[in-house]
Amino acid sequence: MLKIKFVVLLARIICLMAVAAKVSAMLPDGEPFSPAIPLPEAELGFSPGEWHARPEQITRYMERLAAASDRATVEVIGRSVEQRPLLHLIITSRENQSQLESLRQQHLKGDTSGSAPLVIWLGYGIHGNEPSGSNAALLTAYHLVAGEAPWVKALLENTIVVIDPLLNPDGLARFAIWANMHRGQQTVGDRLHRAHWEAWPSGRFNHYWFDMNRDWLPATQPESVARLQQYYRWRPHVLGDFHEHSAQHHAYFFQPGVPTRQNPLTPDENVQLTTDLAKYHAEALQALGQRYYTRETFDDFYYGKGSTFPDINGSIGILYEQATARGHKMASEHGDFTFRDAIRNQYATSLSTLRGAAAMRQRLLAYPQRFYAQAAARARQQKGRAWVFGEDGDPGRADDFVKLLKLHQIEVYRLAQDIEVDNQDFAAEKAWVVPIRQRQSALIEAMFEQRTTFADNQFYDVSAWTLPSAFNLPFAQTRSLPEFHRSASGDGDSPARFHSLPEAAAYHFPRSGLGSAAMAMHLLNRGVRVYRVGYPQLAITAEGPMQSGDFLVPVPPAQQRQALEQLLRQQAERWQVAVRPLASGFNPAGPDLGSPNIHVLKAVKPLLVVGRGVEPKEAGHIWHLIDRRLGLPLPMIDIQRPGLLDLSDYTHLLMADIKPEALPKAWYSPIRRWVKQGGVLVTQKRSARWAQALFSVRPEGTDEAMTEGSRIGKLIADISANKDTSMEKLGRQPYGRYRYDAADRMVGGAIFSAQLDLTHPLAQGYNREALPVFLNSLTQLSSSENAYSTPLVLANSTPLAGFASEFARKQLQGRPVLIAEKVGEGLVVKFAFNPNFRAFWRGTEGLYINALINPPLVQSTLLPFNRQAAGE
Repeated sequence: MLKIKFVVLLARIICLMAVAAKVSAMLPDGEPFSPAIPLPEAELGFSPGEWHARPEQITRYMERLAAASDRATVEVIGRSVEQRPLLHLIITSRENQSQLESLRQQHLKGDTSGSAPLVIWLGYGIHGNEPSGSNAALLTAYHLVAGEAPWVKALLENTIVVIDPLLNPDGLARFAIWANMHRGQQTVGDRLHRAHWEAWPSGRFNHYWFDMNRDWLPATQPESVARLQQYYRWRPHVLGDFHEHSAQHHAYFFQPGVPTRQNPLTPDENVQLTTDLAKYHAEALQALGQRYYTRETFDDFYYGKGSTFPDINGSIGILYEQATARGHKMASEHGDFTFRDAIRNQYATSLSTLRGAAAMRQRLLAYPQRFYAQAAARARQQKGRAWVFGEDGDPGRADDFVKLLKLHQIEVYRLAQDIEVDNQDFAAEKAWVVPIRQRQSALIEAMFEQRTTFADNQFYDVSAWTLPSAFNLPFAQTRSLPEFHRSASGDGDSPARFHSLPEAAAYHFPRSGLGSAAMAMHLLNRGVRVYRVGYPQLAITAEGPMQSGDFLVPVPPAQQRQALEQLLRQQAERWQVAVRPLASGFNPAGPDLGSPNIHVLKAVKPLLVVGRGVEPKEAGHIWHLIDRRLGLPLPMIDIQRPGLLDLSDYTHLLMADIKPEALPKAWYSPIRRWVKQGGVLVTQKRSARWAQALFSVRPEGTDEAMTEGSRIGKLIADISANKDTSMEKLGRQPYGRYRYDAADRMVGGAIFSAQLDLTHPLAQGYNREALPVFLNSLTQLSSSENAYSTPLVLANSTPLAGFASEFARKQLQGRPVLIAEKVGEGLVVKFAFNPNFRAFWRGTEGLYINALINPPLVQSTLLPFNRQAAGE
């Protein structure tokens, strides 16, 4: 028995020695490490790179490090949507750990003396299927906690290192399972291997399929809010943002990026410091024999990314992009490379960031002061003293914008006097003031500016993100500082008011705002009859006229009144909506409560199409709106579902941007039949063009002998082909011009002013005809044959902000961007854009909500001659 135990023990020791040898091969030669600190495999059970570590394994290892060493403390800064902990491992010397808070305060005060700490933030894995960073975080953390080399000890005496190993744990969890479930004993690098082709929607995104690396500025996701709170708590000098990019490049990228695509608000000194740090990355990768490149491909323009957001906040943000192995091995023309190779490179640049920052310590300590001094000087040079914005009849939406500004530590106050600026009226208590001369003046400029000229017309992401436009709030810059209330800055904490009246004939609540729509939908789902005022408005309240779009709830017989009022009170509190009574339904001056212009609404039971061929982000934006903001359940159907589509239990079929060829032909007839019987089809971008083909009349020149199915098939095939004849007009061109000509045929994520028909049911709740819309594609809808079916058109294709080429402007000029057409008893809604873009384009989400709740208000608009021709 003892012999067997000895053999087992010996086998374990040999196994551990083999694993340790693999780890040691990734650790720098000649550096000593404390044997008291556990290696990553002590928690994982394998060497980093052999398998993909799951979020809970990474979390437990970080906790073990903190428990094993007085150099490290671990903090849970928040939780993901799926309730995984978001961790920060804070590493510094034992002496610094004992006075961590005082050192943080010293740093925030801008102390540049020798005793002030340098703060370095290393963030990994914001895209879940770019896992080498999060796995490299294990080695980086071990190196700093266990390292006994003089450079490590010296670094920690003067530096606080914040390691964020799991920026997107929900996405990483999906991908780790995918990669591990396809790993055999022999790793496979073949590009056709299933491990390299993730199932939809992939692990890149978070729970709601959002690209988290676009959310640093709008902060719509809980992971982003937690991260931003900590960012401002620490305000690091350097922030490393570790990613992966296409395996085809093979080489490792680190910033600086394309010089001509640097945001002009970022100081030149920032670029120079990034360039000087790059020398340390080059040296580290060169020692490994790893190819690398800079100043190409990636830019530093949009301030909503992890590597650019620090640049407008006095820090140095650096993007690192490792060629992806996707699974465990990837074949390429440069040779095979493995997941372990990717981890090794990310680990190497993590250390080079620390070494470089330590060597440049004094310059980095001094930089934030110069940044804010330059920003203050630029603010003093501006003609304006403040930005002012109004609530636009929707205090909830305005309050959400105020909360976002405050999250970014921007001072914002309620307006104390009525003012007029640029022919716009801003009412006291219903508008806000953002003084320009404050610490965050640079970020304010980036949030409010409407830039339309650029050094380069190519963008890695969007070219505009003017936030008050995104919220569809009127705004202007004032030359003097208006009077404002310092004690009331719009926290959105005004209590909802439910006013009961024993003899009330009905209760009503306002037309505008997410809360009102959500409340109406929840009441409908509880079996309450809810009506909506059509056009024109009614005048039956003592407080003033009810407006088109206001909601009405008739009071039932006495025995049911108490239950209804209790429900209204609960819902008003939940959604922060003011509910008021109507003493009588009789109106001597005009329409009464029983007017045919008051339309009964229907419960909303939507179904969302998902799966391969559907753009995950846009589907996620819809899911987030309905599930998170409206609080409604949203069933989803996979686009690859076999057999006929049964829609009898649903009121709405929701389609995000979908490749037309991905939609099963077996769905065509059921969808057409369902819509004609009263269903509502809501589409956007390519699926909107597909819907136009599916419900089109026979176009001129079509062979009359063609069957309806053949005709529809041909139209959809033409859409799928997406033919572009503009190439034929170019003639012979230099090869080197291709990328510029290609950029001209794209919209760089720009903001346009569209013209809204305020009389249309889909426009209810809006007050101004000019509506800022965000376009990032050239999706073009054909004009409707019905003159009354286009509530939103792009009358002017000159951007309010952002880049659009002359070619793009001509393509977009005068185009409809929203069409709502009656088909039989149903409705087909077609958006040429994403009205819920990244969940922060709040100004157009109201159109989508109206498409959910207002179809009963959309009546047939065939003129008498058309009706006769149609046989009605």
